[in-house]
Amino acid sequence: MIRSCKRYWPIAILALVLATIILMNIRPYDRNITAIFHMDHVIHGQHPMPKNFVILDVPSYDGAQYYQISRNIPTVFQPSRWHELRNTSPVSYAYQRFLLPLCAFIISLGQETSLPWAFVLINVAALLLTATLVLQDRKPLYAFALALSPTAMVAMHFTLAEPLTLLLITLSLLRIEKTKNIDALTLLFLSLVVLAREVNILFILFLLGYSLLKTRWLDALKLLIPVLSFLILHGVIYLIFGDIPFLISAAARQLPGLAAYDILVGNRGYDRYTLSAVALLLGFVLPALFWTGREMLRTKTLDLLTLGAFAFLCLMLIMPDYIWGSMTSIGRVITPVYPLTVLALSRRDMLSSRLLALSILLLGIGTALGLALQIHPFTLAA
Repeated sequence: MIRSCKRYWPIAILALVLATIILMNIRPYDRNITAIFHMDHVIHGQHPMPKNFVILDVPSYDGAQYYQISRNIPTVFQPSRWHELRNTSPVSYAYQRFLLPLCAFIISLGQETSLPWAFVLINVAALLLTATLVLQDRKPLYAFALALSPTAMVAMHFTLAEPLTLLLITLSLLRIEKTKNIDALTLLFLSLVVLAREVNILFILFLLGYSLLKTRWLDALKLLIPVLSFLILHGVIYLIFGDIPFLISAAARQLPGLAAYDILVGNRGYDRYTLSAVALLLGFVLPALFWTGREMLRTKTLDLLTLGAFAFLCLMLIMPDYIWGSMTSIGRVITPVYPLTVLALSRRDMLSSRLLALSILLLGIGTALGLALQIHPFTLAA
């Protein structure tokens, strides 16, 4: 038991770090936990918030929409009331990230007073569990790098769905690594991950393509189940709103590398936003591309983790200019790249692996500090 406690001491440190980050984010707002949603006056005007809820005098971020979706859960499950959702914020696009609001509603038992804490609990627990999984067979550096990566830190600041994505993808990858196939439990995780964020369907399609490449026909057939889960969610969204929001997401592409190059050479000017994207490009994307490419050449094999990391790093490079404009976008939008890369690094565990993992960790901590220092004017709901 003592040996087990020594093994998981990093989890206690991680919990303290996450608690500190939360306190830093809410301190400027009288330590009011509702500040984590970045609610604005538009959503508040359409759906009045509870008394003393923090309302910012700037446009909201996705977390504000997820909070309102949680409040809308009873309506979502009553088709006769779907018309109430069609002409108010949040729009159909936000409902693609349905898993986090649903989990928060369930944990809070639908109680307004408990809802903010439910969101916090889910995201903190997801990151702690993700780190715990990595610690089972890997060094603490890699657990910290994944749980405190840029995507996790942006999510903690704005209350987003990336921690759930990190947990579900890490669970799936580790189970595939252990069992050498896709079993029923892994299929459950993969079916949930497409409900967390719409872009995660690309991770499923990658696994499907990899299974076909390796002639694992049964695994490829099984992967149609999470694809079906994705289609069912979007079918329901279409029935409610009359549109297919994923087509908007799928339009986010550009000539490979052009947006990243423009950011790097300063064609869009340098400010704190573009410089954060430059830091991600130079500190993570390009070094990781080189590392994974070198590994594939060295081993002359197409390993799931290395190939997956390389593929999703390339996907980051084709993102358009508005995605590459800031760490808050490019740093989180391709979330699967982090577990794929960190797990690949941890398995090799050499100097270059550790340096790259350390770079991811430092980029994440820098992101958390930079976001916490951005303070906005606010009022409290009456």
